[in-house]
Amino acid sequence: MERQDVVAGARRVAERVAGRWADEVDDEARFPRETIAELRSTGLLGAMVPSPWGGPGASMEEVSGAVAALSEQCASSGLVYAMHQIQVASVLRHATAAARDQLLPPIVRGDLLLANANSEVGLGGERRSSICALTPAPGGFHIDKQASTVSYGEYADGVLATARKSPDSPAHEQVMAICLPPTLELEPTGDWDTLGLRGTCSRPCRLVADIPAAMVIDDYASVFTRTSLPASAVLLSSVWLGIAEAAAKRAHASVRASGRAARSASPSGGPPTSALRLAELGVLLHQLREVLAGGARSYDCLKDTPDVETLQFSSRMDNLKLSSSTLVLSVVQGAMAICGLTGYRNHSPASMARLYRDAAAAPLMVNNDRALQAMAQTLLIRKVL
Repeated sequence: MERQDVVAGARRVAERVAGRWADEVDDEARFPRETIAELRSTGLLGAMVPSPWGGPGASMEEVSGAVAALSEQCASSGLVYAMHQIQVASVLRHATAAARDQLLPPIVRGDLLLANANSEVGLGGERRSSICALTPAPGGFHIDKQASTVSYGEYADGVLATARKSPDSPAHEQVMAICLPPTLELEPTGDWDTLGLRGTCSRPCRLVADIPAAMVIDDYASVFTRTSLPASAVLLSSVWLGIAEAAAKRAHASVRASGRAARSASPSGGPPTSALRLAELGVLLHQLREVLAGGARSYDCLKDTPDVETLQFSSRMDNLKLSSSTLVLSVVQGAMAICGLTGYRNHSPASMARLYRDAAAAPLMVNNDRALQAMAQTLLIRKVL
């Protein structure tokens, strides 16, 4: 696959496969296996991997476009793809050379879908602390973690999990362990019966694995600041943009149908009121597109510079997360108001039901209050807003 084909390829998968199965994936809360199989076979799982390992080396902006295209048809599919790419970026930028050589070629071949187990029971969603710790084992380390969610873990080929560096390490001294078969074991400890994003199948699990020393990324603080935080902000925002694009298109179709009916009844009449509401919605959608495009470009430009570790850059990524997660809800709500009862129905062509429920997760995936609290704390020492 060529780099310039990444977004177009994702759009083809979205239209041919993801959209076809999206309602069933949502209704049954099942993994979007058809879409992921197509992403494997087309090489899109390795979109971000550079040419030395056989990939096209797509930019964050290009992967963002691919995530948005998938999410417009099926947000669960788009989110699985986004979270996989976040893990790929972490491996690519922070893993040992031996780990990269082992992992990146199978990712390009479509043989390795990566999940994450960063959350942990007892931490309330805090990402920069761990309770579990790596313990020494023959040839490396052992991990035993009670994860509050493992993103599509039972369907993944490997899991990246955070843990304390050693049993004596403080909670914030974290590493990232790359957990792979045959020693990786996941034991579900709960269900995944959620309002939206039902196909992500992110059940809580007990994760147990033996990890070779080369498969441990030593400094998770650097992973988080330089890669995980900005990649999550950009790619999760891309999911929200995809949902917003789908809602806006349904509202647009509804307004055009109303306009045609109104012109038939009164050729000299003005646009229907719904057209004014659609114009307002278009402003919100434009804001969402631009704030995401700016964030993705900013990361691509700064990812290899010291600027990516500054408080100002981290706050910019938090601002992207906060803006996108509120704008998507405004767009979907506005689109539902435009479509009226047909948008409220579950299975009408203009239904907003799945889109609305999926969008409701946006402020909760890394709670907005937590992001605001982090920014508030940095503002006490930052000299520039």
